[in-house]
Amino acid sequence: MFSRLMPKNIDFFDLFDRHADTVLEAATTMKAILENLQGQETGQSLDRVSELEHECDAIAHMAVDLLRRSFITPFEREEIRELLSTMDDIVDYIEATAHRLVLYEIKEVPPQTCELCDVLVKTQEEVVQLVHLLRQTKAKKNLDFQQHCKEINRLENEGDRLHRSGIAALFRDGLDALTVIKLKEVYEMLESAIDSCEDVAQVIEGIIIEHVG
Repeated sequence: MFSRLMPKNIDFFDLFDRHADTVLEAATTMKAILENLQGQETGQSLDRVSELEHECDAIAHMAVDLLRRSFITPFEREEIRELLSTMDDIVDYIEATAHRLVLYEIKEVPPQTCELCDVLVKTQEEVVQLVHLLRQTKAKKNLDFQQHCKEINRLENEGDRLHRSGIAALFRDGLDALTVIKLKEVYEMLESAIDSCEDVAQVIEGIIIEHVG
């Protein structure tokens, strides 16, 4: 269904852009969920995260199919596969967060959880900008991509800090062991999503360095 809605003359850059934008929507949806877990629309929003993950899978499959049919590609075929794989990791961890909220029936999370998800949203926003750079001129790439990579690294460090402080607070605040285990997994999924954003940045950095020269 989703693939039928995409333009027939779509290229690799269109697919990369669409994938990155869809991951960003998943991250912002997760942030809204965590900020209002007991809201009336939470269940619908959790379902939306899964829908967005499926959309990302469909986009990745379209890119792989295009790769099979293309004689000339913008980058090495293995680079395209690696980029798609690392981009998919982000949304997979976001969906894994949603699954844990449902499975563990979590109705409330500590403030650091929302702060960590906010960092995820900001990091994915930087990833979106990096992905857009892939189709721009060499001069523009050289000017901007280092700035976005540095900001992603800074945000990843901020995510590490929030993850550590959040886990420490779980043990310090006297919560029961089962609650600690549940919330710890939520923290870990969000932190892994942020780490995957940095993985995408490293892949794109390698592509740009290799092909800008």
